[in-house]
Amino acid sequence: MDEQTTKLLMKKLKKFKKWTENVFINPIYWKVNNKPYYMAWFTKNHVLVGTAFVTIGEETLEEVMVAQPKLLLFVDLSTIIFQVGAARLKIESSFYINPLNIAVATKNREVLQGREAYAELWSIQQKFNRLVRDYRYYYDHDVLARQEITDADVEKTQKIANQVNMYQYMTLTTLLEKNGEIRSFADFLETTKGGKELEEEQLAFVKGITENREIMYQSLRRLNMAIDEDEEKMLQLNYERMIEKNNKIIESQRKFIRYPKFA
Repeated sequence: MDEQTTKLLMKKLKKFKKWTENVFINPIYWKVNNKPYYMAWFTKNHVLVGTAFVTIGEETLEEVMVAQPKLLLFVDLSTIIFQVGAARLKIESSFYINPLNIAVATKNREVLQGREAYAELWSIQQKFNRLVRDYRYYYDHDVLARQEITDADVEKTQKIANQVNMYQYMTLTTLLEKNGEIRSFADFLETTKGGKELEEEQLAFVKGITENREIMYQSLRRLNMAIDEDEEKMLQLNYERMIEKNNKIIESQRKFIRYPKFA
């Protein structure tokens, strides 16, 4: 978005901003009748208190009804992808790789199963990292370069968000179902020579991910995933559920729109 467009839109938005609030405009737009519509939001103490949908010319409610669902979905879902992604991308690869490189010279079934579960967590983590990094590259170098989004961008973002949820589900279920086994693997690492040579933070990570089971259960409940033994079917089921859920969110978010005002 160029400086002139920003100034013009901010001038409109200041009429609807309270003095205790901040207003921001997302540079991404959706075109309706050849007019670019932008989404803006008003915040107070970093909390969203209202939204607006503006264009360079005159806004109409009919056009906003077209633009609002597209912009809201894209902005909200891409934000969630980046927030969840940022937390997981902070985890150093060495926290997985180095413990898995320790030779497991034992016949203890729980320890062996724990190592296998930990290897599965690393596999999921690598897929998750690739997904989020690829999406970040697409967002930074494609979407932000052209700024206009299309149905293809909205659909892609919904699918990525659904896949993020899937990886979160897979991680949580592995941690909960194999909790005792992963603990046994961590205990084994503490007693073996190779394990003792791990950095303190790496060993603490293996032990730490088995803790706070109640929080893990709560996170799993919040995901509220439809379950199917076939991963592809499960992905599709939850994509369909996401579409239904998003339609309800779009409707509920209209009460926050300050401009143009919905009846």
